[in-house]
Amino acid sequence: MKYIVYGDNRIMTGDAIAAAALAYAAALGENGTTDIVEIPTADEDGTGVKAEILLGPASQIMVETAPDDELEPEDDDLVNELRRRTAEVGGGRFIDAASSHSDEPAAKSLRTDPPTASRN
Repeated sequence: MKYIVYGDNRIMTGDAIAAAALAYAAALGENGTTDIVEIPTADEDGTGVKAEILLGPASQIMVETAPDDELEPEDDDLVNELRRRTAEVGGGRFIDAASSHSDEPAAKSLRTDPPTASRN
């Protein structure tokens, strides 16, 4: 489980969902555009709900570890859609980089050493 920290709020969701949302936020920020994404989570009573978050250049979100939960939300369709959107805005390099599960050397270096933008 992961928390997506958004301002003063934390949204608990699945690992893959949090990684995909973070990658999409990075790609949107790099491209100066925004989008609204529905993230599956649970309310105070444990009932499944969706939280809408605005992602874009001004978004300051982070992902942190949350306590494990048997009811971890998994939504392969959402993860695939966020990856598609990330690639669509030219942020394919963020897809693996945001995943804490990726041991690929290129993904690790993007997490710690993002490339500098070259503008012509």
